[in-house]
Amino acid sequence: MESPDTQRVRTGITGLDDILTGGIPRGNIILVEGAIGTGKTTVGVEFIYRGITQFGEPGVIVVFEVSPDKLARDAASLGWDLPALEKNQKLKVIYTTREIFRQEMQQPDSLLLEESNKIGARRIFIDGAAALLSPNAGQDARETFHILVQGLQRERLTAMLALDAELLTDGEFTARFEESIADTCIRLRKEDIQRATARSIEIVKSRGHDFQMGRHSMRIVDGKGIEVYRRVQAPRAASRDRASAFDTTTRVSTGIPGLDPLVNGGYYLGSTTVMAGISGVGKTVMGLQYIAEGARLNERSLLLSLDEHVPQLLRNASSVGIDLQKALDSGIVQMQYDTPQEINIDHHFYRIEQMVETFKPRRVLIDSLSTYGLSLGTQGRVFRDFFHALVALMKEHQIAAVYNLENPEMLGMSSMMGVFHMSSLVDNIILMNFIELGDTFRRGLTVGKMRSNLVNHSTHECEIISGAGMRVLPRQLPPATSKRAFSSYRALISRSPERRSPQLQAQQREE
Repeated sequence: MESPDTQRVRTGITGLDDILTGGIPRGNIILVEGAIGTGKTTVGVEFIYRGITQFGEPGVIVVFEVSPDKLARDAASLGWDLPALEKNQKLKVIYTTREIFRQEMQQPDSLLLEESNKIGARRIFIDGAAALLSPNAGQDARETFHILVQGLQRERLTAMLALDAELLTDGEFTARFEESIADTCIRLRKEDIQRATARSIEIVKSRGHDFQMGRHSMRIVDGKGIEVYRRVQAPRAASRDRASAFDTTTRVSTGIPGLDPLVNGGYYLGSTTVMAGISGVGKTVMGLQYIAEGARLNERSLLLSLDEHVPQLLRNASSVGIDLQKALDSGIVQMQYDTPQEINIDHHFYRIEQMVETFKPRRVLIDSLSTYGLSLGTQGRVFRDFFHALVALMKEHQIAAVYNLENPEMLGMSSMMGVFHMSSLVDNIILMNFIELGDTFRRGLTVGKMRSNLVNHSTHECEIISGAGMRVLPRQLPPATSKRAFSSYRALISRSPERRSPQLQAQQREE
């Protein structure tokens, strides 16, 4: 009797076994259905290839239309050497007709099954099985399928069958009798998304075990094969959902002179901070200083950008006196740029998970939420679900994460996060804006929100100094300065700031 570990057949396909919670019960009849070009043959061939190379399970591939030479050529482009496996008696590729195959499967002493037994096959993939099960076989199609299933199960083979399936007008598949008879049904799709095309995979059913439902993203990668990425909304480990900023003593400093006192010494581990402000006000500069401060303290720091390439970020940092190249070279800092064009959010989130779990940063900067919003839209669930998953990931790993967010309001703010209605997921909000005093724009910073902290909501002036980066000025400027302090005005983040009366200023100084 097989042990519980071997009763599950792992596909070996990147990401698919996670969705299948470890694999498929051994002996299951697996249908892979989808329209032409969705990747059915690739899934089946990789199922056999990974079984041989990763789990020591020889396999058989049965094809009707595609010649073995073309099958080997296509597999080679994905890095799989099928002829070598055949030479080593680990793989048998059978090129036949459907009529012969039907007859062979009904014979207990068939040559096909004899070839399978010679190599000790545990898996079989049958490509183009839909026509094989056609009523033209001279008997009822359902009965034909039953006979095929019985033959495969008699030989204790875990079988995968590829079926072409037609879509209905609403994007769903037509019902097939094979789906009700088979044990596991995997559905592949190619979906049009604003002139782009994306592949997805869905486990419709799988008897004998649990699995993650819904459509997950899928890619075919040259030199690697199939990669499956769990949909970002899918539940992760329970520990992630329970994670929070539970350390109430450790603070992560901001790296901005004058800002730490306003945020009680820094941000909590596991906290979520949003820097919200108009374009050009200095959010990226503050973020670069946050990363540079981590490097100075020998804390692993990660910068993820959708707005600027890494060389451009390094140039901009250098222009204000922040040298990140040395930290990058030493490995204490990692910087990653991803293009927002045609972004696949499941794949993108998978990459972030991998970086967080392998690099283990203490602080992360993401620049910016606004670009995610433009790519994913802010009104539907996709963006909110992605941001929720991102926050949960950072909390699980106790990372102090900072997100830049462009608030398009130029003069005055009516909302801290604009159209991004997610302030409930955020621990800290730092508001930045230009303030027009006389004929000059000056930068202002206000701590809008800090969970579990006493907060002074007064607006402070900021300035960016060449070679020194950004700093936050005190409310009372030294007498030698040529400009009035922000404490001389009221309604600074409204559209019409006003001078305070000298009497009120004197009263405030006394208090």
